Amino acid sequence: MTSSPLPSSVRPAAISPVATARQRLTDHLLGQVAADGSVRGRCASRALESALVLALLRDSGLFPRQRAEIARYLRHHPGARGTLDRVLSNAALGLGPEAENVWVLSWLDGFEHFTAPRKRLMFETILAVLGVLPYGHDVDPDAIKYRGFASWVDLSLCSVRALHLAARGRGAPVEQAFLEERLERGSTQQVWEGNVLAHVLALTALHRLTPGHRLVREGLAAVLGCRNPDGGIPFITGLEIFCTATAGLALTGSHADSTPPPTALGDYLAAHQQADGGWAYAEGVRQTDVDDTAYCLQFLQALAPQRHAAHIEAGTRYLLRVANRDGGFPTFLHGHASETAMTAGALTALAPRWEDHPGPAKASLEYLLMSQRPDGTFERSWSLSEANAVFRTLEALHHAEPRQSAAVRTQIGRATALALGHLMTAQNSDGGWGQRASDPSDPISTSYALLATRRWQSTPAHRQGIGYLLAQQRDDGGFSSRPDQAAPRPLPYDVPVLADICVLWALNQHSDIEVRRPYTGL
Repeated sequence: MTSSPLPSSVRPAAISPVATARQRLTDHLLGQVAADGSVRGRCASRALESALVLALLRDSGLFPRQRAEIARYLRHHPGARGTLDRVLSNAALGLGPEAENVWVLSWLDGFEHFTAPRKRLMFETILAVLGVLPYGHDVDPDAIKYRGFASWVDLSLCSVRALHLAARGRGAPVEQAFLEERLERGSTQQVWEGNVLAHVLALTALHRLTPGHRLVREGLAAVLGCRNPDGGIPFITGLEIFCTATAGLALTGSHADSTPPPTALGDYLAAHQQADGGWAYAEGVRQTDVDDTAYCLQFLQALAPQRHAAHIEAGTRYLLRVANRDGGFPTFLHGHASETAMTAGALTALAPRWEDHPGPAKASLEYLLMSQRPDGTFERSWSLSEANAVFRTLEALHHAEPRQSAAVRTQIGRATALALGHLMTAQNSDGGWGQRASDPSDPISTSYALLATRRWQSTPAHRQGIGYLLAQQRDDGGFSSRPDQAAPRPLPYDVPVLADICVLWALNQHSDIEVRRPYTGL
């Protein structure tokens, strides 16, 4: 464990179950702040990347000791109980096809998103690499475009195209040159842009095109260097920018007077702002995005707006450049499809300067109001929890409301009531919330729901939700939760510290609620 640069927070005078839980969690999270002010956000191992690496190690004959260790992880890791993980693991271990392989892509059937066609193509290709499915004969490799996306999407799609060309016995000199150039000069990290999946797909394509390619050995060595203690391979090498920004927001919650301001976290983020004014998800990643930039701006504005005025100004300009003509914000590049959660995050970050940019802010507000579904929810985006998008949207609407006409305030009120009504009906009997209505409760989803409803907290539902969280706290003060982040969407990946961050964020907003004992639903 790294030592925290922050002093231990002051003990609250009034001892209550919520205050005690919040204090223990605060101390636990502070213990995860590194000496440079970052919250490292280590990613847990995942079957997908582990299976692809094992397959490439087997095919290339490289690193036999590590190959055995990854195989051991795939045989025994907890995720192997899930059908998709089991199919991937068994394929990489050479255990042969199973009857359930025909199901393996059906988990994508309910994924309604503008990226769905390319996600299906990518997963079909991965399953073909692992021998689960044949390479699709209805796929035209020449129709696969791989420029103009986020950096790792470009690399992944080029790899997919090259793999389909190789499977048909065709050469791919243009694709190989693209992969070689990107892997050698396109990233400042040894693992390309910190994205293990994209890196391994590129290495797999190079190996199929040119067995023994030097970049395959070098790239595998880099990937193996980021293995977790359990022997498995994570999806990404870290999530430190995102985790530091959200941890900063949690630590500067509504009771900042009892917790020293996390200045070190703000200075760390300021030092990692990029030349275009945006932030990426991790150190050394060149691809900036709206999500991380919005969270960084929200934190710096809450922490020390004068100290970080130049960084806030540069980040604001970045967001305004990325905004689309429809008023929405994409995740990565101007002109890409707008997304509700990205727009909500950006509008919340822009709200303190609404008067300076009234046109873009008004357009974003209109986009949000039009994007609500009839049941009160919004597109889930990078979070698997419906309550995440609801929370972020209601936060943006709250900041926008005072500046609107009576008619627009009425619209905001209706949208807010509809979203809150959905959350109230989605609460489970144990007091918590799941990622979607009828899903089992988990601490992250419950925290998002409590944050979404924090301005209307004088109800039994809030006390029950807080009671659910108190019942989930571990002996060390931290929390464990069902993974919430998804990438490639909708595949979940686990960054354990996010459970601590989300719960502390929620407890900071509800620490005055009286909960005499954990809620049992009885």
